[in-house]
Amino acid sequence: MGIRERWSATYYIVLLFVNSTGSDWSKCAQLTECQCKWSSGKKTASCVSAGLKQIPHLASEIQVLDLHGNPLKALEQDAFASIELLNLQRLNLSSTNLRSLHPGAFRELRILIELDLSQNELLQLSPDTFRENDRLRLLILNDNPLSALVAEQFPPLQHLKKLELSRCKLRSIHPYAFANLRALEILHVHQNLLTHLHQDTFNLPVLKTLTLSENPWYCDCRLRNFHEWFVDVNRNLGNEEVFCNGPETLAQISWRSIKGQDMVCSPTAYSSPTVIRTEAGADISFGCFVRGDPQPTVTWTFRHFEIHNSTNQLSEILIQTFKSEHFDEYNDDFINKSAQWVNVTINNVTSDLSGEWKCSAKSSAGESKAYLTLFLPKARTATARVAPDYSTFLMVGGSMLAMTCIGFIAACVCWKTKRRRVPPSRSFTDQEKKLLDTSLAVSCDRTSADMGSSYGFEMLDRSMSMESEDTQRCLEPVQITIEGPPGSYPPPPAEFALPAPYGNIFISVQVAGHNEEYPDLLGGGATLPRRSRTCFLKSTYDNMGPRITAAGSSTWSLPGANVDNKNIETDVPLTMPLSTFSTEFTAL
Repeated sequence: MGIRERWSATYYIVLLFVNSTGSDWSKCAQLTECQCKWSSGKKTASCVSAGLKQIPHLASEIQVLDLHGNPLKALEQDAFASIELLNLQRLNLSSTNLRSLHPGAFRELRILIELDLSQNELLQLSPDTFRENDRLRLLILNDNPLSALVAEQFPPLQHLKKLELSRCKLRSIHPYAFANLRALEILHVHQNLLTHLHQDTFNLPVLKTLTLSENPWYCDCRLRNFHEWFVDVNRNLGNEEVFCNGPETLAQISWRSIKGQDMVCSPTAYSSPTVIRTEAGADISFGCFVRGDPQPTVTWTFRHFEIHNSTNQLSEILIQTFKSEHFDEYNDDFINKSAQWVNVTINNVTSDLSGEWKCSAKSSAGESKAYLTLFLPKARTATARVAPDYSTFLMVGGSMLAMTCIGFIAACVCWKTKRRRVPPSRSFTDQEKKLLDTSLAVSCDRTSADMGSSYGFEMLDRSMSMESEDTQRCLEPVQITIEGPPGSYPPPPAEFALPAPYGNIFISVQVAGHNEEYPDLLGGGATLPRRSRTCFLKSTYDNMGPRITAAGSSTWSLPGANVDNKNIETDVPLTMPLSTFSTEFTAL
C-alpha cells in the first residue's frame, strides 16, 4: 500500500469519526425542547421558552447556548462546569427569572465572550461573579433592579469592550465601580435613577460612548465637577443631550447650556439641641451645623443683636468654628465638604441670656435659619415638709361622732317611752272572750226582763223604727269602758260594725291595777257601763246605768253610794214601759 492510499484510509476514518460525533451534538442529547444546529460557524443549541427549570445536559461541543424565556430562577455554583459545558462562547440567560446568582456559577467558562443576563430580578452582584471569565467582551445587565454599584463591582476583565446597565434602577455608582474595566469603550447607564456622580466615576482611558440621558439629574453643587468633566471640549462621548431635572431654576435645561457657577447648593442650618434647660451659674455649650456651596457665612443673634466673643462681669461668651476634617469624597456626600460647626460656649450663664437664639447661614445661593431656646427656671424657695396636723380633723370627727351617738340615744329613749304608753299585747281567757263578744243594742229606754240570772239574760225584742224622730234624737254615741289588767284585746264584735242603729261607738280601754275592792275584768269582775246619759229618763241614779258583771248579775250604782255597802245588790224594776224603746242584750 502506497503513501497515497494510506492517507486516503486515514481521511475516511477521521470523516467517519466526525460524522458520528456530529450526529451526537446535533441531536441535542435527545431533548425535544432544544434545537442544535450550526449558526454563524458555531455549534448552537437553542432552547428558547422550553419550560426548562435547570440547565439542560447537552453535548460538551456546544459553543452557543440560548436559554431565553426559561424559568431557571437560580444558578448554583459550577452550574455549567458540572455538566461539562466548558466550550461555551455565547450564553443567553435573559428573561429567565433569575433572582439568585452564585459568584461561582460561571466558573471555568474561560472562553466565554458574550453573556446576556438582562430582564431578570437580580438585586445585587458579587464582585467575584465574573472573575474567571477573562475573555468576556460583552456583558448585558439591562433591566435588573441592581440599585447600586459598589467599589470594584467588576473583577479585572481586560477584554470587556461593552457594558450595558440601562433601566437597572441605579441610584448610586461608586467612583471606583469600573476601575478594573480598563478596556471598556461603550457604557450605557441611561434610564436609571441617578442624581449625582463623582467626576472620576467614568475615568476610563478608552471610553468612547457614554449614555446618561433620562436620569433625574439634580444640577447643584454636587454635580458641578462631573458636569464639567462631561462637557469638556476635549472629550467626545457622543452627541446625546442630557437635561437637568432640578432644582426648579434649572429644570429641563441642557447640560451644554449650564455653567459651573450656576450649579450651587443653598445653605442649610441645624441646631443641636433645640431646647436647653439649665440653671443660673452653669456653663453650657450649643452649636449650629451648617453646610452649603458656596460656603455660607454663619452668625448667632440673640434678641435681634448679633453675638460676638464677649466678657462682662457676670458671663463670658465664646464662639468657635469647627470644620469637617475627615471628609471622604468617594463615600461622603459632596456637600459635606463645606460642613462646619459654629458653637457657642457660655460660662456662668445668667437669666439675662435666657430666651431664643438664632443661627443664620447666608450665601449667594440663599439663607437658612435654625433656632435654639435657652430656658432658666425661676428660683424657688424650698420649704421643709412637716407632718400634717390632724387635731382639727379629729375634733370635728369626734364632735360629729358624739352628736350621732346622742341622737341615737335620744331616739332609743323616745322609742322606749312610747312603747311604755302602749299596752303590751296579751291573750284572753275563754271567759274574757265571752264577755267581749257580748252584743249590746242600746236605746233611750233601757229595760230588762230578768237581770238576775247567773250567766246570761234576755231582753224583750221590740222593733223600733229607725226613721222616728225620737229614735234619731236618742242615737247618741255609746262609749264602752273596759277596765282590766294590761294586755291586748280582740277587735269589737261584728254587731258594732257600721251601719248600725247605735250611731258612733267609741271604745276606750283603760288598764287598772288589780285589788280586792274593785276587781278587774281578768280577776273575775268587769263593768260594762251605760252610755253617758239617757235621753228621756231622768233617773235619780248615777249615769253609769246598770252594771253587768262577769258573773251575769246587774247592779245599780246610787249617787254617793257608800263604800261599805258595795257588796249589796238591789234589783230595781224598770219604771218605763217597754213599748217606748226596746233594748236587746245578748250575753254569753
